[in-house]
Amino acid sequence: MKKLLLAGSFLFMGGFFAWANSEGQIQTVKANPKAGFYWDYLLYVPKTVDKSKKTPLLFTMNDSGIFDSSADLEAATRARFGRGNEDYIAYEVGVPMVLPLVLRERGKIDAHDLNRAAFIVQQGPYKRLDKQVIAMLDDARKQLKKEGIQTQKKFLVAGFSSAGAFGWKLALLQPQKILAVAVGGEMYPALPVKVFKEKKLLFPVGVGDVKEITGRNFNEKAWRRIPILLTNGAYDYNDPLAFLFGKEDSLLILQIFGSGTVQSRWEKARALLKQLAPNVQTYTYPKTEHEPVQGDMIAFLQQHLHGGPLHPIVPMDTSANPAWMPLQVVQLYFGKQTPLSHDTAYLGETDLMLKVRRPQIPFWVRLGCAVDIMQDEKIILQGLPIKGIFEEENCAFLQIPLSPDDMGVLKSQKSAVFNVRSALPEVLTIPQTLKVTIH
Repeated sequence: MKKLLLAGSFLFMGGFFAWANSEGQIQTVKANPKAGFYWDYLLYVPKTVDKSKKTPLLFTMNDSGIFDSSADLEAATRARFGRGNEDYIAYEVGVPMVLPLVLRERGKIDAHDLNRAAFIVQQGPYKRLDKQVIAMLDDARKQLKKEGIQTQKKFLVAGFSSAGAFGWKLALLQPQKILAVAVGGEMYPALPVKVFKEKKLLFPVGVGDVKEITGRNFNEKAWRRIPILLTNGAYDYNDPLAFLFGKEDSLLILQIFGSGTVQSRWEKARALLKQLAPNVQTYTYPKTEHEPVQGDMIAFLQQHLHGGPLHPIVPMDTSANPAWMPLQVVQLYFGKQTPLSHDTAYLGETDLMLKVRRPQIPFWVRLGCAVDIMQDEKIILQGLPIKGIFEEENCAFLQIPLSPDDMGVLKSQKSAVFNVRSALPEVLTIPQTLKVTIH
């Protein structure tokens, strides 16, 4: 993979200060409410852009995390350049890229995911983020024209995880302006229908109330013209259901996609899209976690550089990847007995600690891998969540804090010896032979 390395020099470009790197130029364009956007955005122009032809722009939503200030978000986003992230896709496809610097409020207005709270807001800087994106792209075209780069009116979309979810939803809201979409890491794609099995699907479960919020009906005809690639990894158990959807939407998703694991729901989503959306190619990569397969995203966008119809690509074969999942627990400890080499100050005396044979643990393991403490096949404590991850050179430890009441329950049992059961064995495997003793 080509590495994009940032250099420390400034260039003056079209009236704006811009960073230069060995593979292109990056500039920050300031928010312009009069032009329709309330947030700054980054405009990246890779050196692979062919200035002799009209080029589409590439849009991807920011997915740098949660920050307290716009300055911190911009610094973190710029730091991602040159490391095989969004800029790599733009470089390989040979198109300029627009990357908004929108602050997210996970659990509230998750702007990077365009959850319902972000979609329905009627005033302030988060209002109609889909229209703000269009305004940013229009503004970027003007900036690029000053540099002799002619652009098309329609644009490409790419993204992964929250950025993938935003890209999928943007295509539903602004389909008439999009050439092609290549996204991943979106387990619960909003369905392109208003009603499913006699249930109205409110956005972002479906498009049932798009007209009420935007003033326009869902343009199904335009959406079906967009070739779309939607992919996930077979080892991806990053489940956004608990923190991105409200209670009613969550229940509706479970009714539509089933109440099994996040992977089983994703496969149900694939089956539904096969019926409802012939313009969408879906794929599940073997032995792949919550990570993009950028080569396929690049190949898809290159193949659909000027739009549809859909020409499915042959996805990359990831079956030879290391079999990291499920995580294998090899030892159980209580508190200070844990052989940690660092960060011991964060370790409580009553923490249950699980040693895992893997040095790096995906962040999302904490979201769904609760455990039960058992004795003689009887559940003593149920649904204990993982709160911390301690990574060592050759292993890692998962931290499950126990309250004084929890410890009281354990000490009241007939034996001080317990075993632990995983609530999600597809992700975390705990052999029944492992025991932990309370002293």
